[in-house]
Amino acid sequence: MKKWFIVLLGIIFVSIIIYLIEEVENSEINEICFEENCFSLEISDTPEKRARGLMFRENLCDDCGMLFVYDEEINSKFWMKNMLIPLDIIWLDSDLKVIHVANAVPCVMEECEIYGLELEKSRYVLEVNFGVSERIGLGEGSDLEFVYGN
Repeated sequence: MKKWFIVLLGIIFVSIIIYLIEEVENSEINEICFEENCFSLEISDTPEKRARGLMFRENLCDDCGMLFVYDEEINSKFWMKNMLIPLDIIWLDSDLKVIHVANAVPCVMEECEIYGLELEKSRYVLEVNFGVSERIGLGEGSDLEFVYGN
């Protein structure tokens, strides 16, 4: 009797863990937070969305951002052509640790500055309003976390 009870508890425990993992994987990322500072996110997770990004936008709310999501860590570079607002561009590894921050301004010339990393790879890139990272103390080595919802 005890063996069946232990086996049953084990099956229930494993089932709960699998359910919780699937819930997180099937949930959408709603926000990303650094300490008490959270940003509502627009997700750019397709080539088309990543190519357009925040181009032609006239503003970005104070607690909003765009998160570029890649299937794996890559060497990603950004430019500010067709941008109307200055941004902080924040590169994150798979563990949501900041590996680089760039303060980027709109480009009005034909050849624009390229922002990115030469050697390090990132899994995510977060764009927020210019100066936010400095104001909240977010820099290389900072840890962020996702807030999920359905």
